[in-house]
Amino acid sequence: MHWKTAAGKQYLFRTRDRHGYGKSLGPRSAETEKTLDHFHKNKAEAKGREAALRRRLAEQARYCKAARVARVPRLSAALGRELWRAGLEDAVMIVGTNALYAYEAACGVQILSAGRLETQDIDLLLDSRRSLELIVPETRRGGLIGILRKIDKSFTVMDKANFRAVNDRGFMVDLIRPMPKPPWKKQPDMVGKKADLKAADVQHLDWYLSAPKLRQIVIGEDGFPAPFTVPDPRVFALHKLWLSKQLGRDPLKKPKDREQAFLVAALVKRYLPQKKFSKPELRMLPREVAQLADELVDHARAEAKSNIPSGFEPSDRR
Repeated sequence: MHWKTAAGKQYLFRTRDRHGYGKSLGPRSAETEKTLDHFHKNKAEAKGREAALRRRLAEQARYCKAARVARVPRLSAALGRELWRAGLEDAVMIVGTNALYAYEAACGVQILSAGRLETQDIDLLLDSRRSLELIVPETRRGGLIGILRKIDKSFTVMDKANFRAVNDRGFMVDLIRPMPKPPWKKQPDMVGKKADLKAADVQHLDWYLSAPKLRQIVIGEDGFPAPFTVPDPRVFALHKLWLSKQLGRDPLKKPKDREQAFLVAALVKRYLPQKKFSKPELRMLPREVAQLADELVDHARAEAKSNIPSGFEPSDRR
């Protein structure tokens, strides 16, 4: 807010963007001078509050690092923050191994086995039903690759696999979406530059989109928080177990799929009892997939019994 001279008179002008667009609040007078003074006072107070909050946030970040709460890789955490800033948290989900960070944070535990969380990539699931919501200023100007380059300028879209972006350290970001029904049906791409990521169609990802999302704050390796939107942990576990049983699945990936399925199911049974592995709550899944819940629950019960002192029995929360 500032004075602007036009035709020999001064007017109080409120600028709304860096291009100088704004609105006149009237000619200079005692009233507009009072308005300007009030604006400067409020602006100074707001800057003071922001500075105090930034100092407090930095203190908390140092504590999180000292207490070893800082878990999520820097790039993954930064991407979660940038998706939130761009307003894409309802249109894009973080899936794959990185989702385990959200599940452990929701349960208040840490997954100690490094092999369960070690990953050099992150998968983003695009909800095609919300494609119109992607037409926001951040995405329209630079697309998803523009958001990635805010985090690391070395990100580029791979030529032959244009659903994948990679940086100079080999960290990969894949954009995927459910296979359309029928498969030959054309789907809209994200609104952005021609060189932007194009989502790859993958079968059965509609299971994730048909279930409730989980929104969870996680802590990055730098100690700062990041919002993650991930699939429902029950659907994640069932999908992973189903994948481990498919003949066409990469044999090297099957053991990890199975391990992650049992791990997440055990977390749900022990720490998220409000989420039931019951048929009514899994009705969004095909019957043959929902029936795998019995195997997950039985395994979780057996593991729970082996981890409690003799004489105690785990409560049946199913």
